[in-house]
Amino acid sequence: MKDKRKINYPLIVNILVTILVIVYSIYLVLYKRHTANFKLLVINDAVLLVISFLAILNQLRISSKKKEFNILNSLTVALFVILTFLTANNATTTVALTKKVPNFIGKNLIEALKWAKENNVTIDQIYEYSENYDEYIIFGQNVEAGIEAKDVKNITLTISDGVNYDKKVIIGSLVGQDIKTLKETINSLHLNNVKIQYKTDEYIKKDLIISQSKSGEIRRNDEIIFTLSLGSKNELVAVKMENLIDKSLFDATLFLEQNGISYEIKYDFSDKKIDTIINQSVAEGTTLTPLKDNVIITVSKGKQIKVPNLKNMKMAEIVDWITANNLKISFSDKYDSKIAAGSIIEANYKENDIIEEGTTIKIVTSKGPLKMRKFNSLTEFRTWANTYNIKYEEEYRFHDTISKGSIISFSLAENDLIDINDVIVVTISNGKAVTVPSFVGKTKNNILTECNKVGLSCSFTYSNYSSTPKDTAVDQNKKAGSSVVSSTSIIIYLSKGPAKTFKVEISESQLTLGDATKTIQTLTAYFASKYPGVTFTFSTRSSNIYSRAGFIHEASQVTDGTSVTQGKTYNVIITK
Repeated sequence: MKDKRKINYPLIVNILVTILVIVYSIYLVLYKRHTANFKLLVINDAVLLVISFLAILNQLRISSKKKEFNILNSLTVALFVILTFLTANNATTTVALTKKVPNFIGKNLIEALKWAKENNVTIDQIYEYSENYDEYIIFGQNVEAGIEAKDVKNITLTISDGVNYDKKVIIGSLVGQDIKTLKETINSLHLNNVKIQYKTDEYIKKDLIISQSKSGEIRRNDEIIFTLSLGSKNELVAVKMENLIDKSLFDATLFLEQNGISYEIKYDFSDKKIDTIINQSVAEGTTLTPLKDNVIITVSKGKQIKVPNLKNMKMAEIVDWITANNLKISFSDKYDSKIAAGSIIEANYKENDIIEEGTTIKIVTSKGPLKMRKFNSLTEFRTWANTYNIKYEEEYRFHDTISKGSIISFSLAENDLIDINDVIVVTISNGKAVTVPSFVGKTKNNILTECNKVGLSCSFTYSNYSSTPKDTAVDQNKKAGSSVVSSTSIIIYLSKGPAKTFKVEISESQLTLGDATKTIQTLTAYFASKYPGVTFTFSTRSSNIYSRAGFIHEASQVTDGTSVTQGKTYNVIITK
């Protein structure tokens, strides 16, 4: 018999709508849980689920022929469309919000690194001391908050390196003050190396400062010892041991000192913060006798961190390792023809090195191979080559069309890959070659005209006397016919002309009897003016014949009436 049951289409529609809402709920949990509007999305989705289930239940209870169902069914579908639009709009808005550069000021470095990783932004870190921000807290950023993250490739963050303990501060005398005042002073001045010791004193009240080792100007890291009073020995009473685990070394030793309990300090590596107590030899609640019992406390040296093989790690993995171990990181990059871009070239620590918390890991990554590029000037090329430590050699040759100092060619073509061992040869123009003329036998004026014509710079100096007329060239420092650069300086040697001969005239008035030095002074000036071009040298000698000092010696090369010629040298001997 034929089945006349009608298909309940409205029920099917509501079931499908409900399935879609459930699928969308799973999508929200998996992909939208980190968005700022996640709570609103969940509320919208929950309303959809409730309405969808109600519609299904209503369909199962009421006949599809009734009008009430059709209204509810239509309402369900309409609400699904409206709320889906709203959630989608909220999702879009949320995504947009997450793509803005946040304000990192006051946040931990780990938060910034996670955001940078999610948004494909590199973070450069600068560490500076700060009086107002704890270690690893960001207090400066070079990119303004609110800028679209897609427009940002790199952000430089200034991170607190904690208080500068090398800074000098002024501390006055605290003698007579109590332990509370001492603690306040330590905190306000950021003193980092304070030692507190107690001793019994019959006259000074307990917890008052008896003495201090330093006052005035000190560095925060300088050791300063405060001695406080335990009061009278008779006032000391037994004390219950406290739980010192997780307390700072300062607080732990203060408790023991205050109660007259001697102690020893041991150090060991642990996951706890440096200078935190990680063990005590006496259990909490144990009765301790002052000036008798002894306690051993173990202090954390921080983590003992083993360096992994950083070169085999991805950058995201390195960042995670850095943040997990409270380390610092510094990035730099350089071109490398053998290592792919983004890969690590080197690090300042190798695999299995043991380091402590706070250590800076310096990572050098590859920018890939450096390519040869086009250069507009020799200066530009030199700057580029020196910047990237590229070896190069310069060769010079003449060129008819390329001006002096300009680049003719490179040994590598544009876009050629540059290996670290490559030596780039750059050929530089010396300008158009100038052939040096022969100037010998030409006059000074003619030489100047010719030098200007061919583009040379000529200078003159006089040679010897000769049969060649005066101011006529007899030689030149650049060989005629050789090629030189334009504006090259050429030295031309000119003749002094034919040498003249003079007859020396010496009178007794030019001679100073008894003073050879005076005679030499007089004759030097006289000969220079009277016999130009002749060189005279002077010496003194005793005479066996005449005893007249200051007069011409009998062995002198020059005497009254001697002929002398320009260009030659003569020795004049004066009797001493």
